[in-house]
Amino acid sequence: MDSDRPGQRERQREGEREEGVPRTKGYVMDIKWNALDAIISIVFLAAVLVGIYFGSAKLFVLLQNEQFFNSSNINNISFTVLYGIQVILMLGVVWFFALFRRKAYLRDLGLRYYSIVKTIWYSFLSLLAIFLVSFLYVFLMNSIFGMEAPSSKIEVLVENRSISSNILLVVVVLIAPFSEEIFFRGFVYSAFKKSWGVNAGLFLSSFLFALVHLEIYSFIPLMIIGWILAYLFEKTKSLMPAIFLHGVYNLILILILLGRLEIIKLY
Repeated sequence: MDSDRPGQRERQREGEREEGVPRTKGYVMDIKWNALDAIISIVFLAAVLVGIYFGSAKLFVLLQNEQFFNSSNINNISFTVLYGIQVILMLGVVWFFALFRRKAYLRDLGLRYYSIVKTIWYSFLSLLAIFLVSFLYVFLMNSIFGMEAPSSKIEVLVENRSISSNILLVVVVLIAPFSEEIFFRGFVYSAFKKSWGVNAGLFLSSFLFALVHLEIYSFIPLMIIGWILAYLFEKTKSLMPAIFLHGVYNLILILILLGRLEIIKLY
């Protein structure tokens, strides 16, 4: 009996390590959905959102007698409704394909705890890289091609002051990072990674992330940002760092815009 105790203790330790796998950083997510699920979701979202956009534009023309529905004539209600529909649809397809159809768990999407200290540190390093790349990109576009950066959609919204700064802050800093990270990193990247590997997943998910923002001038910087967010998710196996980084980046940009227009003051 004494001779068997070391073996029993070793087996017990192995069992404890196996039982503790979901709580360790070496936890392997069980991705049950695939690239086809992601592609169907993207096509569905594109078709529905385009239909909603042009349908709303037509309705807006009839009711407001405006020429077109764009960032210059949108208000608090229309912005909240349209963006709310987009978020519901994005999270809805993730729920349907990953959780309902494939019977996955929230942790498989990356919704699991990660070290707060490491999250802040990784976000700080990532922000340095993002702003450095953005500065170099704008400098090269201006000095080589003579192209000035045009106003983005969010800049137009802020400049027109047709939307409450509080609503913009909530949407840009909280809702957008949470919903977009679940969809693009937790769902789309994971699907492409499972079917075609990490490199293809990084490229395709960041490409789509840049594409949906509809900013031609900023396409390359947005793609690099998407790549960094996906890489961070791949290394940490948690969406927490990506959501935090996305939120802080958006917060810095929106505060710069709001402060520059003297809606709030930056000290």
